[in-house]
Amino acid sequence: MKSLLLSGFLLLCCQTVFATQQVDLIMQNMTDEQKAAQLILVYYTTPEFILEHEFGGVLIMQNMLRDADKLKFDLKRVQALSKTGVFVSIDQEGGRVNRMKLLPGWRKTPSAKTLSTWPNKKIEDHAARMASALHDLGINLNLAPVLDPGVDYMGDEAFMARKQRSFGTGIEQIVPKAGAYISGFQSYGIGSVSKHFPGYDVQTNSDHEVAISQASLQQVKKNILPFQSLATDVLGVMISSVQYEKFADAPAVMSRKLVNLARQSHPYAILMTDDLWGTALRSWIQKKGKTTNNAQVLGLTRSALDAGNDMLMMTYPQKAVLMKEAISQWMKQDDNFRKRVNAAVYHVLSNKEKIGLLPDKNDLVQTSDIKNQKNR
Repeated sequence: MKSLLLSGFLLLCCQTVFATQQVDLIMQNMTDEQKAAQLILVYYTTPEFILEHEFGGVLIMQNMLRDADKLKFDLKRVQALSKTGVFVSIDQEGGRVNRMKLLPGWRKTPSAKTLSTWPNKKIEDHAARMASALHDLGINLNLAPVLDPGVDYMGDEAFMARKQRSFGTGIEQIVPKAGAYISGFQSYGIGSVSKHFPGYDVQTNSDHEVAISQASLQQVKKNILPFQSLATDVLGVMISSVQYEKFADAPAVMSRKLVNLARQSHPYAILMTDDLWGTALRSWIQKKGKTTNNAQVLGLTRSALDAGNDMLMMTYPQKAVLMKEAISQWMKQDDNFRKRVNAAVYHVLSNKEKIGLLPDKNDLVQTSDIKNQKNR
């Protein structure tokens, strides 16, 4: 495992992210605050809030689809006024994680477990129908599919299987079905984020408490095979909040070793956290002496970025503003941290370009038009 992790670390340190001229031009004209904002995927509130703070992405939940026409109108406005385009994400897995249930005709959608019994073409067609409905609303990123194994490190049924969120166990079962799911969304220009690297192989819900895995090197290497196989098909990969105790003394998403391992197979993708406001992660950072809500959030923010993540999810909008301000201040204080942020912004913008979110080069805002130039 040591050599595998080291090679990932060297790749992260030495790789060159090849941005296009368009991405280069945008970054040259960005303030520190604007760069920091690109790294945050925030719970969607209002167009005014998103545009004021220039966040890189928003998270849509099922209650927001209650008035689908208004959401569609508002998201169209956000994209029209955004200087860099906005990732509009949803985690539409199906089954128990059905964010589309308030849309007419989508009250129920099959789970990954059910889909695993379908022919690949049927899965792709079903995913394309969902993608069509979501694309019409302005959604462009799906935080799915789950590539986690159906069994835990002891060979028992794992949490994702019990919740019917797993396509199966092993690369032979998972990859064809998950790949078809991704293809269906791609047919409508919606990117996918695979999760939860390096494989959620426990029975505990890591949203509520830090889940501990005792997986061996052999088991971890097996669990990451589906992620490696589908790496070129996804825009991003979400890192698990599970702690793999044999390899790290922190949850995977806060472990430089394990985040670097994800980077090894996803050199240009967005490496993304799950919700930093989750109980388990706040509990973990609290044990390190961060006793207030703000200190917890900022401790998690810095730890996640130092570990190598590119985009940070936050479902508490006011805390997202705090995160943005802190990141921009850290950039001013630490040149190495500034380089880390610049690399992350490259990943975010390059993947926005892939799905056509960036403005036309002729429409790019010039330096003189950007507010707060004194903060550059």
